[in-house]
Amino acid sequence: MNTLSKNRPVPRHALITGASQGLGRAFADECAARGMDLFLVALPDSGLPQVAQCIMSEWEVRVDWLEVDLTREDAVDRLLSALDTNGFSVDLLVNNAGIGSIGSFAESPLQGHEATMQLNMLALARLTHRLIPELLRRESACILNVSSLGAIFPMPNLPIYSATKSFVLTFTLALRDELRGLVRVGALCPNTIRNDRATEDYVDRLPLVCRRACLYPSEIARSGIDDLLRGRAVIVPGLINKMLKVIGPFVPRWLVAGTIRHLWGGFSEKAKDAVAARA
Repeated sequence: MNTLSKNRPVPRHALITGASQGLGRAFADECAARGMDLFLVALPDSGLPQVAQCIMSEWEVRVDWLEVDLTREDAVDRLLSALDTNGFSVDLLVNNAGIGSIGSFAESPLQGHEATMQLNMLALARLTHRLIPELLRRESACILNVSSLGAIFPMPNLPIYSATKSFVLTFTLALRDELRGLVRVGALCPNTIRNDRATEDYVDRLPLVCRRACLYPSEIARSGIDDLLRGRAVIVPGLINKMLKVIGPFVPRWLVAGTIRHLWGGFSEKAKDAVAARA
């Protein structure tokens, strides 16, 4: 733990990526409820202006926003220009934007794998690199990178996603050491998030222990911000998930992979069926 973290002021200006829905929206609400002004980033046509208006009405905080695809070469330049135009000084960066498709590696399109790697790793690294000089000027500076419990385990049917989240976790821990005493840095590693109806319906049919390991976005966002401000390096929401993190390295990988494949293989088939139905 960073020994200086407890004595530092709480951040007041949060930049949140992937903020139009799911965990990103939950982060926006959580930060707004704590009195932070927000700068929200999400894809075009994702409903971000409506989200911003709703948060401003509910929490009476300042909310600026930008719709941009973070995988574009000019995305970070556009974002920094918008921050400058709006006079928004970031002291909390929440790198939440990410994607991942369910399915076997060989049977899934290579373009999808490349898009996952580009957003989950390259875009995150680009934005973080460009904002560090700004953050170093803020006594309350924090970076929260959203990884996954899947960063710790092999994930059949999510091989590229889990690999990118492993990158996020190791990158975050290295960055934390480099910025120790200057910026609070943490990696958030949730289990499956009850983000939408399809996921929630599937999770509700899993064994009890699995259901209790899968939390709602609001629970994960609250835990993420709380533990970041406490100076935690690796933030794992939920008691069951904390236990999985501890025992995971001692369980044979073939057993871990087999269990994951058994539990989530059905969801993989369901996802493929949904895509076929839309085609």
